[in-house]
Amino acid sequence: MNSPKTIVPRSEGEKLLSLPTREAEQLFQSYGKQLQLEILSATRNPKAREQLYYLVPDCTELIQGSPTEDVLQVLDTMLGTGLASVLLPCLSNDQFEELLDIAVWRDGELDEESLDLWLFELAECDRDELGRFLRELDIRLLAALLHGRIKLQSEYAALLLESGFLDPASDVINYADERARAISNAIWEADYEVFDRLLSELLAIDTEGDVDAELAAIFDAAQADRAQRVTERDREAGIDVTESDLMEKVDLDALDFDEDEDDYDEHDDA
Repeated sequence: MNSPKTIVPRSEGEKLLSLPTREAEQLFQSYGKQLQLEILSATRNPKAREQLYYLVPDCTELIQGSPTEDVLQVLDTMLGTGLASVLLPCLSNDQFEELLDIAVWRDGELDEESLDLWLFELAECDRDELGRFLRELDIRLLAALLHGRIKLQSEYAALLLESGFLDPASDVINYADERARAISNAIWEADYEVFDRLLSELLAIDTEGDVDAELAAIFDAAQADRAQRVTERDREAGIDVTESDLMEKVDLDALDFDEDEDDYDEHDDA
């Protein structure tokens, strides 16, 4: 077996990818976990990194040992194909939460199109794993996102729901598109209690006097929760000043760069 001291992770990754699959599997599996993670980290091409994950029988431990951003890069190449569902179950609950905080928010605003793609991928997951992820989701936010795409059409919907008579195929549930139907079916199959909670939240939104204001309040609350999680992760990572903090504390327009410009001019004259 090669000595870890003689291995350059980036070069080793390229070597592994050039070998026949069986030979690459045997070599990669002969390394310790730390070296495997170093090779993965040094392999910056997401598709190449994906192939390295597949060199072990179960890549869960390697996925969970990798930075969430690195895993997201790999998953992002599969988004919308259903193939991301192969690796999604390998994520820890904390990684899943962080992944969504990164992937479905843009400049502090919820990217509904991106979230819709991730929901599609989740719907393709094994139902036990989907149930685990659903318990990590903000169901009220999910209801707000699906509002208008999943509608309860009967005035007796609340009674039917309370009686346990509703399922995705119920006549009183109307779907705006097939993806919404697929998501509904997947949630039901994974965890019927979460499905009932989703319908309850949809009903609650519709019974509000001002639906638009209620939806806005839900999105604002989700945005605040996400900002708090990001701040906590930054502090745990030793990042005490965020970009927003910097913009609040420093007035860049008020800074005087004259001295620096003089130094630069003197350097040019020399």
